Amino acid sequence: MSSSDQKSLEQLFREALREALADVDRDLLIGALLASAAHTPSLQLVAEEELAPEAAELELHLDDGDVKEHATNARSFGLFVTAMAEASKEFVKSSLRLGAMSSPLRIAPGPGSVRATFIAPSPHERSDARHTPLGGAPTDDRVWTESDVFSESLWAIATVFSNAEPDQENDALDGIIQTIPVRARIQLRKVAEQVAARDWQVTGEFRKQGLRTHCVSLSSRGAKNLAEQLAVQDVHRAQWTTSGAITGHRWDTGVMFFSADDRVRTFAASFESSDLEQRVAQLATVEDRRVEARFTIYTAVGRGADEGRRSYVLEAIQAVAPDVELDLPSAD
Repeated sequence: MSSSDQKSLEQLFREALREALADVDRDLLIGALLASAAHTPSLQLVAEEELAPEAAELELHLDDGDVKEHATNARSFGLFVTAMAEASKEFVKSSLRLGAMSSPLRIAPGPGSVRATFIAPSPHERSDARHTPLGGAPTDDRVWTESDVFSESLWAIATVFSNAEPDQENDALDGIIQTIPVRARIQLRKVAEQVAARDWQVTGEFRKQGLRTHCVSLSSRGAKNLAEQLAVQDVHRAQWTTSGAITGHRWDTGVMFFSADDRVRTFAASFESSDLEQRVAQLATVEDRRVEARFTIYTAVGRGADEGRRSYVLEAIQAVAPDVELDLPSAD
């Protein structure tokens, strides 16, 4: 059997899209491929991943509250946009350990409600079409650029927004907040305060090549809860390595569900990076696949009814053979 025969329909469609993107008649070819996938959801998801922008875009729509005929309070909207840009910049500064930097994050207004799309800077152009690394010579390994980190900041903001509602069944918000640098949290609190003060309903999408589109939402109620949680500093942190199975993954909220061998209850966990979320999505395509995972557990300290609440953040994961016996430390 040829290697082509062994490939799945999704793999073949992905390769065809990549070839079409490099062709001089790309628009015609891509249009034909999309038409052929119109009634096949799995191929539509492949197209969504492959045709998303290389640098992340976070599109946000502001509705309700004082939004009237696609207009809202200028000062509040200005503070909202500025705090979003500052949160992204502070995330990048911390990740790259920089004392100061200018922000190349862009914003594009659009029709419909009050709409703004935050756009990460494009990767540096290279003759070999590879990203320019932040330092040192290019290698065959994955390299992170300033563009990647700005994209990561928008992914983190989209994830924290979508987990902000106080009545959600998972407790992922604490862990997600802890992965965001403190100075970025201060700016995100300003964003949340503007949403709450104006009673806005924020909806939108996060898009980046290689990742499924994230639907984003933040209500005024969720914004109030987010502002309160962003101000909290008292958490206990512990690492935990275990084995078990991924029982679910949701792109819309950026969380996974995990059944650990040494725990009775399945729990929700967020991700340390978008690369890890992509890895989990790949592993989750095989039902009941055993994995070994390392989490950071954040436990709320001195918060009344929230005292002792736990939140999990995935730091590493790998598949293991079904018959492998692991000698891992347990956790309470």
